[in-house]
Amino acid sequence: MKQKTVADKVLGEFETRTGLVGLECNDIMKGDRLTRVIYVASATERLYEILNDILSEVSEDENFHATLKQKSQDFIVSGPESRLLLKVLSESQNINQYSFQDDFFDRYTKSVTGAESQIISAANHVVTGRRGAGKSMLLLYCFRARQRDALPNAWLDLQMFSGRKDEQAIVDALVELLYKTDFPASALDEVLDIRHKLETQDQNVESVRRMVPKLRRMFSSISSQNDLFIFLDDFHVFPIEFQHILMDVLYSITRGNRVFLKVSAIENLMKTYDTSTQSGLEIPQDAQRLGLDYNLTTPDKATKHIEAILDSHASYSGLPSIRRLCSSASVLPRLTWVSAGVPRDAINLFSQSMLKAASEDKKRVTVSNVNMAASENLSIKIKDLQTDASSSAERLNMLLEEIRHFCVIEHRTNAFLVEIKPGEDRYGDILSLVQLRLLHVISEGITPKEAGTKYMALILDYGLYTGVRAAASVELFNKQTLSVSAKDLRKLKILRQA
Repeated sequence: MKQKTVADKVLGEFETRTGLVGLECNDIMKGDRLTRVIYVASATERLYEILNDILSEVSEDENFHATLKQKSQDFIVSGPESRLLLKVLSESQNINQYSFQDDFFDRYTKSVTGAESQIISAANHVVTGRRGAGKSMLLLYCFRARQRDALPNAWLDLQMFSGRKDEQAIVDALVELLYKTDFPASALDEVLDIRHKLETQDQNVESVRRMVPKLRRMFSSISSQNDLFIFLDDFHVFPIEFQHILMDVLYSITRGNRVFLKVSAIENLMKTYDTSTQSGLEIPQDAQRLGLDYNLTTPDKATKHIEAILDSHASYSGLPSIRRLCSSASVLPRLTWVSAGVPRDAINLFSQSMLKAASEDKKRVTVSNVNMAASENLSIKIKDLQTDASSSAERLNMLLEEIRHFCVIEHRTNAFLVEIKPGEDRYGDILSLVQLRLLHVISEGITPKEAGTKYMALILDYGLYTGVRAAASVELFNKQTLSVSAKDLRKLKILRQA
């Protein structure tokens, strides 16, 4: 039957374009007219648009029609929509300039602070936050918005410089920038000449500085018509002893030239300005800082933001909401707690929780699924420590083990206080562990005893004490992510600094 062939073609094309594979359907005959009913978890506007586009392309038969019908699924965590959601969540965990090229704005969730209106402005910005806080995503929002308006961009992924400790990295970064920038034909000869010198001749910082006037003229050939934005993603991975020098060279090229820098970095692992030489990009004089950390000091905001992100991906995948996949109202608050409000960690943990629920033949994700996923997530964070803080990884690992022993073994707790001592190395290392999501802030400042002495309250990452023999007797602090009282914070033990 011709109608049956068309119906199968429509269904196959619908599954291909939506990513929903293995959908149930039913054919209804009324006289000579065949209607194929495709069952989905939620008949969203996106799915209807795709189906209507397919019908207009495939079927000219007036006796054939296809439609969508919502059908509840008992084991929804194993359904087509959940399988697509797992794929979508996986894609969202490693952002680069090529991510979500066709449907970025359909899948983007705006930040709590409205940083989007700032990042697109003609100004220098340094976006800070823990790994996974959404720094690269915010840069990509600006990049995509400018692509949509056909405005000039250049994107550098500085991850390629991980582990480098040589001054030549500055030269190589400039070469990469010249490759990534779309110069007009009138400037190409000069671009090729400078690029050739940088690639084939021994260069140092001083020789590069002598090229700055030529580089300024080259970049002004682009920005004479429209502002040029240069995106430096994962700037903290660049060798820290040369970060301020690279910033100084770039700022010398871009300042007053209608060229603007958009930088993402883990704050405690970056150095954009050197006070002794007064060189680099100084915050806030030369660039504005945009912070993206929504930690456990504001658990309600963190939970709403994480739920909004997951809802966006769930809607794209054909689900009515992310809560439809949860067995109880406790799942998302627990997800916030074990991920400490870090969006990428929450996305990863929820994905792993879905897989665990499906493997156990559960209908929906449970709190225990989230707990198990979190306990297995520590190895990923330790690997990130080796990548993001390679020069200090051994020292940070030793400090982390000391803190874990202090909390779990000595005091049977997962939270503690540390005196705020800006400028001290040990306190700086503790902040680095916070930025690397191995410790999490629950209060940015309290005065438990001595007047004028302020302490920060921190909580261990969940993976640091689950699976440890003493963990069974560990008293969990604020496990429901409620507002924390000063009275409870003052009861915490103080980690003394050497």
